[in-house]
Amino acid sequence: MKKYLLALTVLMLASGKLHAQQLSLDDVIRRTARAVEGILPESTMVAVINFDSPSLAFSDFVIEELTGELVTGRRVTTIVDRRNLELIGQEMDLRLSGYVSDESAQSIGHMLGAQSIVSGVLTSMGTFRFRVRVINVQTAAIQTQISLDLRNDAQVAFLMRGTPRTQPGVPSVTAPVVSLAEVIAPPIDGIIVPGATLAEKLAWLQRSADSHNTYIIEVRANENIVPHTFYYRGAVNITIVLRGDHTNRTIRVGANDTMFTVRSNVTLILDNNITLHGHRRDRGVVERDGKFVMNAGSAITGNIATGRNLYGTGVWVGDRGTFEMNGGTIAANTATNGGGVFLGSGTFTMRGGTITGNTAQENGGGVFARGGTFTKSGGIITGHNTDPSNGNVVRDDAGNVFARRGHAAFVNSNRRKETTAGIGLNLSSGSSGGWDN
Repeated sequence: MKKYLLALTVLMLASGKLHAQQLSLDDVIRRTARAVEGILPESTMVAVINFDSPSLAFSDFVIEELTGELVTGRRVTTIVDRRNLELIGQEMDLRLSGYVSDESAQSIGHMLGAQSIVSGVLTSMGTFRFRVRVINVQTAAIQTQISLDLRNDAQVAFLMRGTPRTQPGVPSVTAPVVSLAEVIAPPIDGIIVPGATLAEKLAWLQRSADSHNTYIIEVRANENIVPHTFYYRGAVNITIVLRGDHTNRTIRVGANDTMFTVRSNVTLILDNNITLHGHRRDRGVVERDGKFVMNAGSAITGNIATGRNLYGTGVWVGDRGTFEMNGGTIAANTATNGGGVFLGSGTFTMRGGTITGNTAQENGGGVFARGGTFTKSGGIITGHNTDPSNGNVVRDDAGNVFARRGHAAFVNSNRRKETTAGIGLNLSSGSSGGWDN
């Protein structure tokens, strides 16, 4: 009976019975992974080959997350050697985050030793349609097709801001898009940290970083890391600059914890072409008593911390921590309080950048300044009352939206902002000017 019900569920997915329901990207990926597992024999060797969409960032995100969901499910054996897969794609003159023919995907599957391959495409016909199919490597037979409607929410909008394409399979080369909300920082010089991977570079810093130096970490591929604390006992005035090389690079944390913690005498700067992407039970960056800076071209997204971790999933500022936002984006994070930024003490100064599409369950969808000093002289913090589709919002798990909780920003019931706080609106946690009450 259980097998029959599972097969019926997969059939409903494949036949499009769920099209009427628009799902979040995370839900689409999870349902797709479960459908793939349901149709394949246990322990089948599977490789997620490619996903074609208008955005490189969106495609890379789907490939990484779908692979991760299949690994987590443990019903099939998932090939996750992305570096080897990309090398094969380069040899065949293919970009795996773009269009790849079934024949080429089948050849890649042979090279990897996979029994089944997964590929997909995002199409737009007024709404986004997320399509994935599974192909048998030996016979080229289509084993199943999954097609789901995708909700165009803040997470999707954020990922769609990545490098666009001129046509399927052909990436276009464009300069970084810089909005009026960004404050452009001058180029940062420093000591280039050696190492092949981010983990190796962080380990080198732990051994070799010394006082009064600036170190540049260039991330050259999308990477998964364990939670890391920037702290160098006995050293002072150390600056760490984290940036991608020629394109945007995404860093994910491989455990349910804070990705980066910044301690005393350390400044961490997220520079151009770098995205920190978390998942459930995560927080992006925590400043205990150090300093954290976001510049144009950086992003923090995808962190969810409710229940156990009550505060601030994008950035959490505590003790004597300092957060300066000159540019970049904090989007699609969820927390009990302070979906985008939680300021418990210390200081948060916003001069540029965008905080949007974050969710809190109690107070402060975008920013919750419970203590410390919050100052906004530039940048944009969106609010649900101005932008119901993509603005920061305070709502519960059932989708109920709460009034008077500070969709954009919250200090207390007399200092809250429910509508979008634009570039020209100055806000300070110590004054009543610009706040709703």
